Amino acid sequence: MADLRRKGLALAKMHPLNRHKKFWTIAICFLMVFSLVQSPGFIAIAEQTKEEKARQKMLNLEAANALWRLKRSLEKDGFYSGRVRLNVWRAAAIDAGKFDPQKYEEFKLQLYEKSLTASLKCIEYYIEENSYHDANMCLQTWQMHAKEIDRFDESTYQELVKQLNSLKEKPPE
Repeated sequence: MADLRRKGLALAKMHPLNRHKKFWTIAICFLMVFSLVQSPGFIAIAEQTKEEKARQKMLNLEAANALWRLKRSLEKDGFYSGRVRLNVWRAAAIDAGKFDPQKYEEFKLQLYEKSLTASLKCIEYYIEENSYHDANMCLQTWQMHAKEIDRFDESTYQELVKQLNSLKEKPPE
């Protein structure tokens, strides 16, 4: 029995595959990994990644365009158009994963401050035109927007109300 074991060990040592076990083990592992990489499942994952990258690129572009339109609207358009652009930018930036709440608040503040200035000019214009109802609408807009950004001043509001009431009491020309 001992002779058979010795012969078996001697034969095992002489077999060429046994001499390079590490090499063959590594080679077989490499071939298995290579065959898995070439499988259709792996290719589908790679394609999804390409699709996701293309989608993310499109979302980033959409957010950048919405930001440009918002800035342009803040310069040239009125309150409601600017408010729509602000909401569109916010939605696009959230979708792209690039939403900055601080930047949103800054744009919102700019929009409302512009509206306050325009409302005061509107009130002055309609007071000069002796149009109580139009001036009152501008005053209500001013009041609502001033409260929205915590800029409401009761004394200014009361002064504007007095001006409107004096306008109401004036006889039409």
